[in-house]
Amino acid sequence: MICATIGRGRHSSLAEEWAQAAEAGVGLVELRIDCLRREPDLKRILKTRPTPLVFTIRRGADGGLWRGNEDKRQQLLREAVALGVDYIDLEMDVAPKIRRFGKTKRIVSYHNLKTTPVDVQDVAEKCEEFDPDVVKIATSALTLAEASRVLHLATNAKGPMIPIAMGEIGVFTRILGRKYGAPFTYSGFNPERVFAAGMIPYRTLEVDYSYEQINAKTEIYAVIGDPIEQSLSPAVHNAAFRALGLNKVMVPILVPSGELPSFFKELLWLDLKGCSVTIPHKQDLVPLLQQCEGSVERTGACNTIVFGAAGVRVGYNTDYRAAMGSLETAMGGESSDESTSPLLDKHVLILGAGGVARSIARGVARRGANVTITNRHDDRANQLAEELGCRAVPWSTRASTVTDVIINATPVGMYPNVDDTPLPPAAFSRAGLVVFDTIYHPENTMMLKLARERGCTTVNGADMFLRQAALQFKLYTGQDAPVDVMRDELKRKLSPVRDA
Repeated sequence: MICATIGRGRHSSLAEEWAQAAEAGVGLVELRIDCLRREPDLKRILKTRPTPLVFTIRRGADGGLWRGNEDKRQQLLREAVALGVDYIDLEMDVAPKIRRFGKTKRIVSYHNLKTTPVDVQDVAEKCEEFDPDVVKIATSALTLAEASRVLHLATNAKGPMIPIAMGEIGVFTRILGRKYGAPFTYSGFNPERVFAAGMIPYRTLEVDYSYEQINAKTEIYAVIGDPIEQSLSPAVHNAAFRALGLNKVMVPILVPSGELPSFFKELLWLDLKGCSVTIPHKQDLVPLLQQCEGSVERTGACNTIVFGAAGVRVGYNTDYRAAMGSLETAMGGESSDESTSPLLDKHVLILGAGGVARSIARGVARRGANVTITNRHDDRANQLAEELGCRAVPWSTRASTVTDVIINATPVGMYPNVDDTPLPPAAFSRAGLVVFDTIYHPENTMMLKLARERGCTTVNGADMFLRQAALQFKLYTGQDAPVDVMRDELKRKLSPVRDA
């Protein structure tokens, strides 16, 4: 079950939002009484109950807004129990002071906004001594090791546990807790109010992750990168899993630069089946693979991992094939013979020197194009050009470089910085120019808008994204991807950005 957290300053606003949540299909609501600016009138609040509820008055030290007398707070908690709320949230130091009464279930909770204690396992076991129906552990996670440790608590808990590693690095714990027995997870309902770092919106949990369908047998996939919040891979892959009735889920995992070894070490116990890999890891990942396909060896970059027997890491590069297919189709037709590609003898300017740039540069070079690399850091452009045996030009001259094809393989213009562009309008003045932006979020980047206004042929990253995602799906499942489903899901996710 998904529990939507609601907190408002006025009694009437709280009641109104509670009713809205019920109309939206929310089955359980956490009422954050500490958000009220006046003394809570519990009989008024609880007179009409559109949904079952978790009753919470969070102290300031635990991340709440209660600034009143502690005795008064505990009196309100007892009153809520007497009025028969469905769940009552009791901090572990308060739980012994509030008796069990009636049908109200007890959530014995521990919050730490600063860190995840080394002895968090002992803390969880201590919570289990205070007559809980549910134990909730919510700690701030600064590393993958801490987030992993919090989620792992649920695997050996005596009873139901809600493990939450707060912060972006722990978002996956809010989704995967259900696999390990969590009775529910907390979500946001009103987008204007954020109650905890890393809290996921209700609709995202319901639709993008099909939270209610996750169970102990669900197989786990991940998209890893930094940043990761903009990735649409989970929504697209999860829609495809649902369409074919597969008990699988893809979750986002923030893996900071340089932390790939920690990711493989700390999350080995999750028994991941596969990973989509995004910036900045596509090159750094290659030395950590145990097996890889030829395109990874040729490009020196990997965007897909499939975990084989005994956890063997097998690497693939679906970016490579997808980018070539998208570009050749826009230029007159995809060719199975590299020697007859429409890219033959074309001058191609590639913006960027990371994993995507490396893959595309190798691909267009193999098809007979004359490749030029430019990058905001000239030394990286020079290094990649030397590896590929092609030309590099300074970033400052990129707009005046004569070319037939421009490919943006940088994150400039990616959501939320949708007004940025890696090239000025003057760069698109050449007749017959083809402009390809590998960014897919948003689908219609500022660079593509400028190019289209000047009559250029444009290729957006959404087509490349769908192609590579379909190839990944086949690698993950052994089945052909439901491409129409994936395309519809991508359009649904991109539509707010496109309309903006």
